[in-house]
Amino acid sequence: MGNFFTSTQIYDNESLTKEQFIDKFCKKMGEEGYVTCDSDESEFSYILRFAESCKWVTITSESYEQGNQTSQKDTGRIAKMLDTTCVNTVVIDSDCAILELYDKSGKKADMFTIGRADDYFGDDIPQPSENIWKQFLCGNSTWEQFNEVRNDDYVFAEEGLSKLAPVIGMDSGNILFSAEDAEEDENNIRLGFAKTAVKKEKKLSLNAAFKSVYGELLEPKGFKLLKSKYPYFVRVIDDEVIQIVSFMKEKAFDHEYEGFSICIGISLTNLPLINFDKNPMTIDNQCCMRDLLSFYHDYSRSFDITQKTIQSFSFYYKKGNIEELVNALKESQIRLIPFIFNFFDSNQTLDNLYQLGHKFMFGGFDDVVILTQNVDDHLSARKKAFPEEIQRLTNVTFKNMPEMLEVAKEKSTERFFRINQWFIDRNIGGAAYEEYMKQANETKNENLAFFQKYL
Repeated sequence: MGNFFTSTQIYDNESLTKEQFIDKFCKKMGEEGYVTCDSDESEFSYILRFAESCKWVTITSESYEQGNQTSQKDTGRIAKMLDTTCVNTVVIDSDCAILELYDKSGKKADMFTIGRADDYFGDDIPQPSENIWKQFLCGNSTWEQFNEVRNDDYVFAEEGLSKLAPVIGMDSGNILFSAEDAEEDENNIRLGFAKTAVKKEKKLSLNAAFKSVYGELLEPKGFKLLKSKYPYFVRVIDDEVIQIVSFMKEKAFDHEYEGFSICIGISLTNLPLINFDKNPMTIDNQCCMRDLLSFYHDYSRSFDITQKTIQSFSFYYKKGNIEELVNALKESQIRLIPFIFNFFDSNQTLDNLYQLGHKFMFGGFDDVVILTQNVDDHLSARKKAFPEEIQRLTNVTFKNMPEMLEVAKEKSTERFFRINQWFIDRNIGGAAYEEYMKQANETKNENLAFFQKYL
């Protein structure tokens, strides 16, 4: 699966410094009736990214979804507000990139695509206007070069964007920037804005509501809210087991509604931590975080859970309706929390996790096997299952999958023999096992220090 993201490039037609641009942006927002505020109270929340010697500033928001109307409306409004040109960039599954240019009037003036646009537009693929785009060509770039880059074939649309960016004076890295990539550094600036009107109803974001509603229930159970960009409630059991509760946004069929689902995770202090500044279901975090729908399905099936089936895992509320948002969060608690607490309370030790891992695999199970010294039992089970696993992989019949099959075999083999080597080294005093335990203890100490600071 490819990438989906949306951002906007703002043309700095006055060649302002970073500080001057931010001042201008805040001043113009002020003229429209908005003042800066904390992100949890904001009606508009943006991330601005700057690059040296570049006349384009990237702006994005965690509220943007690929190609949604929010980002397009913002792009036109910002172009008009700053009296400049803005380019809204949408990447769809890494197949295709759509670039829409908005002029000083705030209206869309032109658009074109990069990548496999015929999959989405058919034969009616929009072509760029030379009169509009030629003014942004920089250095020795030519209109012919612009079209050559735009029309080239790319496996990933991001490659085409990176090549096009310097042709029109943009930064090759910033044109691929999204809210998911927003780490804390001097080039990234977060700005939140709220209406100045006294009678304006206070806006409550999903982040803030989740912290408040779930905090009332989780904190008495020993969970604490992590000081991170994305809300995570974390409980550390006996300096060994990490239990995590968070959420992710869900799309609704009706654009007037928004939704969310609850995610949980379980890990060890001996393992590298997930990225708490990103949402639970990013590639970085799927090693131990699961959405409750898939988790409940696999866990219940593995353990033959006979309790009443949970009817719903996604919850929806009307946009801007605080009462519906809070009620949806409370409803999710009623439906889901009993199962979550039951699972967490039943798995608070390494031995619990070892028993869990035999029926329900989770990230870090190999490490549980090593740390609990249950390698003999595990290897015995793996030796019986290993030939069947390889046979199952060999029977895969999908087209164009020989490389994937080889990788799957290699990973399965590597996983088996990695545990075996550690076991042998442990018995003979070898270096591999000692190095593993040394690294695990160092990681554990670093993680506990992190939690001491940020919990």
